[in-house]
Amino acid sequence: MSAEKDHNRLLEMILAGARKITNADGGTLYLYEKDKLVFKIMHNKTQNTFRGGKGEPINIPPVKLVKENVSAYVALTGKTVNIPDVYNTDGFDFSGPRNYDKTTGYRTKSMLVVPMENHESQIIGVLQLINAMDRDGNTVVSFIPEHQKVIESLASQAAIALTNAKLISDIEQLFHSFVHTITTAIDARTPYNANHSRRVALLSGRLAEAINQSGDDLWQDKKFSPDRHEQLIMAGWLHDIGKVATPLEVMNKATRLDNRVELVLQRLDYLYQSKTADYYRERSCLQEKGRVDNLGELDERYGRELEELKRARALVEKANSPATFIDDNMALELAGVAALTYRDIQGREWPCLTPEELQCLTIRKGTLTDDERRVMEDHVSITARMLEKINFIKKYSNVPLYSAMHHEHMDGKGYPNGLAGDQIPLEARILALADVYDALTADDRPYKRAMPVENALNILGAMVEEGKLDGNIFNLFKNCKVWEKVTD
Repeated sequence: MSAEKDHNRLLEMILAGARKITNADGGTLYLYEKDKLVFKIMHNKTQNTFRGGKGEPINIPPVKLVKENVSAYVALTGKTVNIPDVYNTDGFDFSGPRNYDKTTGYRTKSMLVVPMENHESQIIGVLQLINAMDRDGNTVVSFIPEHQKVIESLASQAAIALTNAKLISDIEQLFHSFVHTITTAIDARTPYNANHSRRVALLSGRLAEAINQSGDDLWQDKKFSPDRHEQLIMAGWLHDIGKVATPLEVMNKATRLDNRVELVLQRLDYLYQSKTADYYRERSCLQEKGRVDNLGELDERYGRELEELKRARALVEKANSPATFIDDNMALELAGVAALTYRDIQGREWPCLTPEELQCLTIRKGTLTDDERRVMEDHVSITARMLEKINFIKKYSNVPLYSAMHHEHMDGKGYPNGLAGDQIPLEARILALADVYDALTADDRPYKRAMPVENALNILGAMVEEGKLDGNIFNLFKNCKVWEKVTD
């Protein structure tokens, strides 16, 4: 019993084992829940009834804890009750069995009701056996004392097994709750990452289910057991835990200049105003000196300079957007803006764009500089180091490995280890696709709007062609429309 992980299967084993030992025709297993006895398993060989567990559901109301009911009495007192004939016994209300007999034509006679007491002397349930049969199976007999002792021992061992199973389940639930809380908190560090870990976990789990349901020969030796499926989902939840150490100014960088863009625009506006003031001052001076012939040249020169500043301002605003691809021509124009200078009130000369700002504005794609990208990419290494500190149980033992590989690429050009092809476990390849898909379609990313599914699939397909993502996983994802099985 201690080796059985399936709770319902364990309950069925307990009742089936007790019936086999005593040759009982039927039986019921109750568990103590919220001051009531709840029907969990019901067997009756004569009536061909097998309800609860993995059988038909039991729709009988729970038993109230009143001593008139024999099962409740055993739960309250912890004493075994062995009845040769329920029709010739006083002290308990057997109207239930009698009504059942009247309705079905069955004849309830002998009954053995045993408390399920665990190692902490807690009654966690009741095991009730009905109608012990003789060796031929033709005659109902009483439950003999020897069988009673064996069943009492079995019930106690079963109670311990159930308590241990519940303890393990509670610990796992606590661990899951802790993981969900931590990852939710990490995602909440930035408004641009809300629910990302959850969606990656769910998408990955659904992809594994699609593999299990596929009849394609390609997937026949890659099916996911329940434990392996749980491990993949756990890796999905934890794949970005390393971002707890990523600076927010990097994670939240929505544009190339981020919050510095206003400062740059103010410089250009200040230069424009200074040029305008210079223009009117020089114009007034020329007029005072009667040099009106030079006014045309002045107007033309300042017109060009002011127009250049307008274009420079528009160029900075355009280049600041991550939607703009910075080609060589635009980078050259931005270098021209950086060459513009202005003077402060002390007369000191300053560039309109600092070298760092020019570097940011000339980022080809995205919003991060090379240094910032390295900081962002380092989250996978931090994820690995953090998760390696956790003593995972066996079924989650590969979570650190898979979580830290979701940025590896099939062509070997990913990070952190530059793994390629079959060097990357199937789980990590699934996580990689789920991570990219969510990044493309999420409506909470700083550098782009949510992308329609069709466009996202086109990009995923292009990444397969480039050797970034696993083509077989992508085809399964696309053909099974896995994203439709995941909702917020």
